[in-house]
Amino acid sequence: MSQTTTPLKYAWLSQVDPVWAPIQQECDALFRVFWDLPAERYQEAWKSNPLVMPAGTPMDLEVTFQTIPFRDGYEAELKIYKNAEKLKAMGKKGESAPLMLVAHGGGWMMGDHAIEEGVCRYTAKETGTVVVSVNYRLAPKYRFPQQVNDYYDSLKWCKSNASILGIDPSMIITCGSSAGGNMAAVLPIMARDQNERGIIGQLLNSPVLCHPKYFPRDKGYEYNSFQQNKHSSILGEENMLNCWSEYYPNTGPDVYANPLLVESVEGLPPTLIQISGMDPLRDEEFAFADRLKEASIPVDVEVFPGLPHGFYTFPQLEATTKYFKQSAAWVKKLLASKGWDA
Repeated sequence: MSQTTTPLKYAWLSQVDPVWAPIQQECDALFRVFWDLPAERYQEAWKSNPLVMPAGTPMDLEVTFQTIPFRDGYEAELKIYKNAEKLKAMGKKGESAPLMLVAHGGGWMMGDHAIEEGVCRYTAKETGTVVVSVNYRLAPKYRFPQQVNDYYDSLKWCKSNASILGIDPSMIITCGSSAGGNMAAVLPIMARDQNERGIIGQLLNSPVLCHPKYFPRDKGYEYNSFQQNKHSSILGEENMLNCWSEYYPNTGPDVYANPLLVESVEGLPPTLIQISGMDPLRDEEFAFADRLKEASIPVDVEVFPGLPHGFYTFPQLEATTKYFKQSAAWVKKLLASKGWDA
């Protein structure tokens, strides 16, 4: 008797998009050199290659910086984006605006505000939301749970200083990409567990959601992408495991590192997950979306077939601008459902 196997729903998403093919060889050579560096040099290398924003990225915003203390006295920088003209046009000048709190990507080891510049600018421009990006501490010098604690402390500071920021502490959206997406998924869980109110949405762009060692293979979720995309551009299997080992060397199934494993998703907010088809993380992201849907939590999933993790750092791709605009459009839709009509 022949054995039948369940067809894979998502494997086709790894077929290379024709727009990526001309870029792939150069990209792979560049990142091969990068990933061969010692972890301690990732941030230095990152800063030596500043990102370029796509043409049309909104630049007419009020941008300021604020230094804040974390629980241990460490001082960190916030980058704050505001669109005073939008608020004026909405007839809301002087009113408290929603807050989007952003954790940047970079494998918990590198990066800064610049990684999320596009999402921050488009969202502030299109919605009137006050967008705050957090420069949290990085591995390998600082390890789990330092990064997520820094992000949580930023939430607490923003709420305590709502009048200074001009925000409504009951209208907060978490946001991040990659490792920052991990933290943006963890924060609503942590806040729920500590009865910290005010988070109304989570915007998760290519988020890291579960160490492959702990993926719940017994739950019926498809999990093929980590192997299928093990040699993918920008981020492959070895690179992701390296990020995990530097962030959480003695990794365990802690839900504040692996939000997919949280026992209950009850009380978590409406969610947008943007997924790249060639990403090793693809299937854990679909699994998280399924968990939320099973609990009747509103979830929107946007997929970029044939593109790798982090494709949005390439400004020449039309998909990059689409990725930024979809983020802002989802925030606008969510806020409209809460009575903030931009």
